[in-house]
Amino acid sequence: MTDSGPPEDASPAAPATRPVASRWARLWGRLKRFRGPIAAIAGVGAICSGLVGYWTAYENIHKAVAPVSSPEVVMADAGPLSIVVLPLTNLTGDANQAYVADGLTASLTADLSRIRDAFIVNAATAFAYKDKPVTAQQVGKDLGVHFVLQGSVQRDGTKIRINTQLADANSNAQLWSETFEGDESNLFALQDRVTTLVANSIGREMIIVAARGSETRKSSSKVADLMLRARAVGLKPQSLRNFQEQEDLCRQALALEPSNAGVMAYLAAVLIIQAGNFGDQMDASVVEKKFSEGRDLVLKAKALDPDNPGVYNTLGSYAFDHGDLAGARRAYETLLSLEPKKPLAYFQLARVYLNEGEPKRTIELLNQATSLDPKHIHEFNLLTLGWAYFALGDNDAAIGSLLKSVEKNPGFANTYMALALAYALKGEDAKAREAAAEFRRLDPSETLSSLRKEWASNPAKYQALFETKFVPAWRKAGLPE
Repeated sequence: MTDSGPPEDASPAAPATRPVASRWARLWGRLKRFRGPIAAIAGVGAICSGLVGYWTAYENIHKAVAPVSSPEVVMADAGPLSIVVLPLTNLTGDANQAYVADGLTASLTADLSRIRDAFIVNAATAFAYKDKPVTAQQVGKDLGVHFVLQGSVQRDGTKIRINTQLADANSNAQLWSETFEGDESNLFALQDRVTTLVANSIGREMIIVAARGSETRKSSSKVADLMLRARAVGLKPQSLRNFQEQEDLCRQALALEPSNAGVMAYLAAVLIIQAGNFGDQMDASVVEKKFSEGRDLVLKAKALDPDNPGVYNTLGSYAFDHGDLAGARRAYETLLSLEPKKPLAYFQLARVYLNEGEPKRTIELLNQATSLDPKHIHEFNLLTLGWAYFALGDNDAAIGSLLKSVEKNPGFANTYMALALAYALKGEDAKAREAAAEFRRLDPSETLSSLRKEWASNPAKYQALFETKFVPAWRKAGLPE
């Protein structure tokens, strides 16, 4: 990880021709085919806050909040991605422990404020509701917000239990809930874990619900509505059709606001991922056009908004897909410095390490990504993890991870290619043939000859591995010549 600004040469020029996939990650599963969750690329949850100390937060809040009889009204409609964190209720049975709940409330507010394009009610306003019996609908009406996060802090011996719930203020429906436990001897670590997990998870819930509402306003020309719908599509399993839908929505938004850097960055990501992941379903000229347009857009977005994390994710994806591992590493390290609590940053850097032949480090980074949002493990995290285990010779662990990836997205061909290889090398021929058949069904153009062409530029030792280990296993699984 680096603390420096964006690397000066993180924006490679487009090559005259698209190079053949190369080196380790190309060998272990043609990882050029995926670039990570598009919703995260667009900054759905750009969350990277420092730790807020309990006592400091407690003191600051109570200095800022004067007793009031009714809360301050923020605005009639703070927007579809608007939220207030109500003061967590202290249920420890000890009034002297109120600072735990208050500090956690302030930290959650601070972490959520890093979500791009979201409106977060400040802690001082929210604390006007402390110890008042209110419903999410009432709060939503008072403050004009769409979502309300509330909860409580309890004690069980030396354990602290934190309960959190997210409600839709429009319907009063509970959308999400989670309980966390930790030892009171390390409250800072517990607070940091809770705020990270909550912020990563509810950003997704907010996008889905807000986009559903925007569907009823299809005649609206508001860019926010168009981008909400694009982000919601981006949360679905990857497919060419989904990316084409996102591209259309982004182009509509960019036509309305041609200088919107956020829309530019999102469209650039959609184009580059579309070309990299689904290029085999398009003409070569179309693929290169999408790559070129995506590169030009992301460079323009970078000039307008150099602190947008999505810019560096897209620059890294472009560099990775064009064989520039050094450029990809620099871009992803910048992404990680901007979003140290986002799973995507760890996932992208893990792909570079796998490409460079370091599967152990790959697994470490992927496990870090999982720990930041364990309930929403992305299919490509699991696929990459499977290839890393495969690279270490652990076929059982590889198969286990690959099967989980299939559960997440049964329509992605490369996962079955990896499964066919692992099953064949393990001696489970029937399962290998079944996986190979599904791979061929989803990607009928692939043969051993086409795979051989893709890996023709790999170093000699990898070409030898391909010929002596991979080809016999795939042939055994039923891939045609």
